[in-house]
Amino acid sequence: MKPSVLQTLLEPATTALAVLSRKQQHHHRPSPTCTNNRRDAGGGGRVAGGLLHPVDRCGRAPVLAIGLLFCVTVYLYFMTGTDVTQMIVTIPADDADLPGPKVPKGFIVWGPGCQIMDLNPVAKDVMRLFSKERFVPCSPKQPLTSIEQHFDNDTVLVRYHRDQLDAFMPHYMRYVRCCYQSIERAGTKDKADKNFWVGECVPFNESFLLPPSVRNGVLVRCKAGVSESSKSKKAIYTNVHALIRPQPSVRERMDKFRGRTEKRPLSVLMIGIDSISRLNLIRAMPHTAQHLYDTGWFELKGYNKIDDNTYPNLMAILTGYNNSLAYSICNPKKVGQLEECPFMWKYFADSGYATAYAEDEAGINTFNYHKYGFVAQPTDHYFRPVALAAEKNLSKKMKNSLTFCLGYQNYADHIYQYALDFASQYRTEPYFGLFWTNTFSHNDISDPSSMDLRMKYYLEELDERGILNSSMVVFFSDHGLRFGPVRMLLTGWLEERLPFNFIWLPEWFREEHPEIVQALKINRNRLTNPYDLHATLKHVLELSGRIDNLPGPLSCPNCQSIFAEVPWNRSCEETAIESHWCTCANFQPIDKRSPMVQRAIAFVIDYVNRDLEEHRNSTTVNYACAKLAVGSITLAKMAHEPKGRLPYRDYLLIFDGKPGGGKFESTVRHYQERDAFEITGSISRLNEYASQSECMHIDYLRKYCYCQRTKLF
Repeated sequence: MKPSVLQTLLEPATTALAVLSRKQQHHHRPSPTCTNNRRDAGGGGRVAGGLLHPVDRCGRAPVLAIGLLFCVTVYLYFMTGTDVTQMIVTIPADDADLPGPKVPKGFIVWGPGCQIMDLNPVAKDVMRLFSKERFVPCSPKQPLTSIEQHFDNDTVLVRYHRDQLDAFMPHYMRYVRCCYQSIERAGTKDKADKNFWVGECVPFNESFLLPPSVRNGVLVRCKAGVSESSKSKKAIYTNVHALIRPQPSVRERMDKFRGRTEKRPLSVLMIGIDSISRLNLIRAMPHTAQHLYDTGWFELKGYNKIDDNTYPNLMAILTGYNNSLAYSICNPKKVGQLEECPFMWKYFADSGYATAYAEDEAGINTFNYHKYGFVAQPTDHYFRPVALAAEKNLSKKMKNSLTFCLGYQNYADHIYQYALDFASQYRTEPYFGLFWTNTFSHNDISDPSSMDLRMKYYLEELDERGILNSSMVVFFSDHGLRFGPVRMLLTGWLEERLPFNFIWLPEWFREEHPEIVQALKINRNRLTNPYDLHATLKHVLELSGRIDNLPGPLSCPNCQSIFAEVPWNRSCEETAIESHWCTCANFQPIDKRSPMVQRAIAFVIDYVNRDLEEHRNSTTVNYACAKLAVGSITLAKMAHEPKGRLPYRDYLLIFDGKPGGGKFESTVRHYQERDAFEITGSISRLNEYASQSECMHIDYLRKYCYCQRTKLF
């Protein structure tokens, strides 16, 4: 049985508050001039559906107000700490005994096809744009309810904390009723991933066991009134609890494979945080990074993204498809098409693994943002219906336009608790789970710093629960921050393209496969990408002995499992990383006024305008995208390719567009022999465009479009 993570995190503060409360009650006496309100007088009573035990509040309001203020201050102290100094992470040196060429100082990857610079994560230019943030708790109150899952016998205890009622009850109310509702997925067709259903509200007045039929989550509500018969009742408490309870069909699937192999297969737990580069993990979450380095996680320093945003980079991992192939085979903008993709969780499920997927901020979920999502539930355990119910019913605290707090917890807490419960539920069985968070990292370089100690806690909890003894854990991101002031720096360009990636393997697996340990140590300083991670997940499945001869990533035939040594002379071109996303080249500044730069930017502008013109019917009625023109040129660089002279030259260009003030970045390839230009990758937008492009209905064109109302005749 495990208490909730929230209980664990609140325990020091709760204890301190209890001590302070007792001291205040001992030292302060009620005012002798005050008389009891008749509504508060009288004998004992009932809770949750009846009378509360009466509380003499007479004369205590001023004292309680001061006490509460002091308690909240102490609570914040316990929960946030006072240290805002920048911790410097000690990064272990490369193993000197490893075979192969050594990486020179100042680089993290070095070979004839790829040379990636090693930049200082706390350099002065970037630290001017970064500020360490304190963690601020979502609520000074401890929730009235929590859940305790008994994974051995599949029971769930909903614990009702009567002692917390005073914190929720208005002073003039003495009656409270609580009930819970089961949360279920309810939509069909194009609404399948948008709708949820809640069952009948079942009353309770004490801690209780949930019936076996409630398997996904519960919505808890409590209302209070001045009397038991009062028609006017005030909502005083609402909360949502997600559950991990195995379905009989999952057990049946697992039973088919039980006994086929001598030992239990390696499980896989993937924990992803959106928009955090390797350098910003070290900068913004140093306690987390130091924990990873100190406890023997394997790092992929040269892990290079393959496309712009989350969707294509995750699809490369989960399907082995690039963006264009994914849209052609399993277009997420067509109802039911996502199911046509060969997702990794399908391979794992077919091999007798339990599967799960959870993500926060339902509106921007990877498979739902401007997409239809899944018609059929994609995994055995799917968090989205609970997320939708929570977002509709719980209070929110926003930070940088995202839901930082959802109810009494950070939104990310809901995801990480779900991950821990999933791995704990199937601790004796193989499983595959993907758990993704957006809400504390997506929009600002400093935001992740407030969650540093929390993230370290969850990584430690993986060990505490024994999850690290049975699982390969991939702790990773999709890309670094893609917009904002930091993107105008050299480190911003590099960081956008180099997300963090750490891998944990159990000790028994390391002992059985020393060759894999050796390969991971070598690959620490090799160019790798999401397609390699896709191949690695299939390698894990093949090692289970339950399946073999799985196909490699279709969009990168040269990519491979990182459980084998990656070639030291690898290049972006050989690994399906287009030049615009590649960090291997050494770009040097050139004259912004040179004819070649002017021609290259003119080509980009013409390319964008032609694209907008071809899709002019994709805007809202009576609106059109303005024709883009060049404003100022911020930067122009030319690549000096590691492999030497090539039949083309790549130019990195940053310029302002008008109207709208868009700041764009493009890598343009010029073929010298035929004097022709080509856009590599896609064109990046480095500043936010918000409502400027609301009239455009095609995703990738929003970053170019400046909406203008057309003239009406």
